Amino acid sequence: MRYFPKLFIIRKAEMQNILIVENDITLSKMIKDYFSHKNFECNTCSSVDKACSLIEENDFDIVILDRVLDDGDGIEVAEFINDFNFKTRILILSQKSRTEDKIAGFEVGADDYLSKPFAISELSLRVNSLLSKQKLKNSHSLSLGPVSIFPKTGEVILNNITSTMRKKEIQILACLFKHKNHVVSRTMIINDVWSGGSEIPTHTTLDVYIRRIRIFLGDNKNIIKTVRGFGYMASVAE
Repeated sequence: MRYFPKLFIIRKAEMQNILIVENDITLSKMIKDYFSHKNFECNTCSSVDKACSLIEENDFDIVILDRVLDDGDGIEVAEFINDFNFKTRILILSQKSRTEDKIAGFEVGADDYLSKPFAISELSLRVNSLLSKQKLKNSHSLSLGPVSIFPKTGEVILNNITSTMRKKEIQILACLFKHKNHVVSRTMIINDVWSGGSEIPTHTTLDVYIRRIRIFLGDNKNIIKTVRGFGYMASVAE
């Protein structure tokens, strides 16, 4: 999957932004018309590729996501969101209503799963509930020199410019910031970031993540220092 930082998109505070990913054009229009009337900003598409492209380019508050799309399974979109974007809530809306289908959705990061057919009033209640939870998310920050990070939202303020990082990279940075001015071993970082995961990366893979973080930090890349044979340290001291 491509890697590049996404600039934080600033919108009017009163507008909530919804992406409707649905291959039933009639249903998609009905959902869009309903939420547009409720003063939501709505975008629609019907494919995995288009959904991922829109998510890269926009800052959606919530994605209403069908499983059966023109070019694949909506699960792929959920996986992309979970890897790329922290703030976007995912509500899967699908005819696939078996227990195993719902489990598959939740396992890739869905926040809610509503089976078709459905009442638009119930969909509205679930959307509002997810958005309320989003507002309550912890915005605790960690700072070092000119860099401030918000691990729960993925936001980074670097030289007074706000952007977002991918999930694993900001988790690695958060681990180093929590132990700033102290050396953290590669094993400690991996245990902290991938705790409980089924796929544990190698030290070499971790080094690739560190290189990406340094690219993201640009002129401030030297705050992440390599301690040969052991690990890394976050420090502004030379």
